[in-house]
Amino acid sequence: MRTRTSRTVAAGVGATVLALGTGLVGTAPATADIGEPIGTIGEGSSDGGNLPAGNLPGVPEPGSPEPEWVAWAAAERAEAEATDWKADSAARGCELVEVSITDEVDPAYNEAMGAPADLATHRVEMVETCEGPTASGGMTLETDDTASTTAIGSGSDCDGTKGPGTICLYKSSGRIYSSWQYRGSGSVSGFLRIYQISTSASSCYRGSTWLTGPSRTWSSGMTRSISKTRTTYSGYSAHIWKKVWHGHTDWGSTCSKL
Repeated sequence: MRTRTSRTVAAGVGATVLALGTGLVGTAPATADIGEPIGTIGEGSSDGGNLPAGNLPGVPEPGSPEPEWVAWAAAERAEAEATDWKADSAARGCELVEVSITDEVDPAYNEAMGAPADLATHRVEMVETCEGPTASGGMTLETDDTASTTAIGSGSDCDGTKGPGTICLYKSSGRIYSSWQYRGSGSVSGFLRIYQISTSASSCYRGSTWLTGPSRTWSSGMTRSISKTRTTYSGYSAHIWKKVWHGHTDWGSTCSKL
């Protein structure tokens, strides 16, 4: 299992890669170029109402002075570095292959919680092998993500995708996660994105962007996840965007109130 840490700025990524027991491996600049998904990726067909009204306890109030936000972000980063990610993965029936903690300036995430637009926060990515009946960590797997419901549910949820694969959305230890496991042949590339939606939504529509993962490649049986500190109670909708020759296409979604 490898642990990676990096620092991301608005113009690109400065990655310092660390491998357990080996120290510094290398430093390389990069950019997270995901291209443009096919179709609307911002505001979708909103179900209206019941959007977040305020931040959770422990998170600075929207519009708080910048020093409060910087101190909060630093504490959240330190907590992520102290987390036993191997145990976190094992609790969901998975084996951790790699974890990376990346500092980034994410204007969409900052706007959603009322923080300064240039606040640096962190994102955690994991690569896992998840097999057997406990691989979803007890999360509900819905086999028909087009089924009509009166409102989205609460708590962890998973849905089948066109992939074939399974996309999940859940919260744990103060974070919101989205993962996608690819079960097809060969490999595919794409990215995960989490949208913030109404708590009264009846579908997993694409609302306001909350978190976007970098472009990655999945091989058969691989599970990749992204996560960010949970700052508000809201509806969330996770989508897997598959790379195609002329952009990206939405391969499936799942949603819940978290």
